[in-house]
Amino acid sequence: MGLRSTDHSFSKGSVYVALDEMSTRADARELMERFARALSDKASAGFPDLEATFDQYLFAPLKMETARSAASMSYLRDYWFDPNSKDSYFPDHQPIAPICGMGLLKVIEESLKGRPNPLPIDSWWLMDHDKFEVITLVSKQQVTMLVATPRPSGPTPTGIWSAAAEGYTTGRLGIVTRKFER
Repeated sequence: MGLRSTDHSFSKGSVYVALDEMSTRADARELMERFARALSDKASAGFPDLEATFDQYLFAPLKMETARSAASMSYLRDYWFDPNSKDSYFPDHQPIAPICGMGLLKVIEESLKGRPNPLPIDSWWLMDHDKFEVITLVSKQQVTMLVATPRPSGPTPTGIWSAAAEGYTTGRLGIVTRKFER
């Protein structure tokens, strides 16, 4: 769902970029309602094959071909959603597909309350959290989705997919603010 940096505790990968973009399009309400229906249809079964739902209802309408690749789908399945995968980022927190699916439904629900247009969504992956949870923050201007997780071990892709997004980390490094460099 995201790409990460060892120097920062946040990331913005394909799912987050797509959700953000979808929420600001002229046809946002229609696309988000369709995506929410597809997610709702899988809720009672625990959100199986969540990456396929992303492919069909999030990436395809936005023509995000890189995100639709076999490698991207395998990444989402193997590192995020397959509780039996030996490559899972979060083996101690599985299954996480229901958490992600229900969290996405809540974010979309809050966004769709905007009138006349849905509220824009700004979504991020935050690492170094002690548990796995999706946090939804609502203001008059936007809905913020934070997927808060422990930091995965092992190698992971790095970067921020969105050219418009910027991220900074301020911490006890002599009180320094560092920008996430692309």
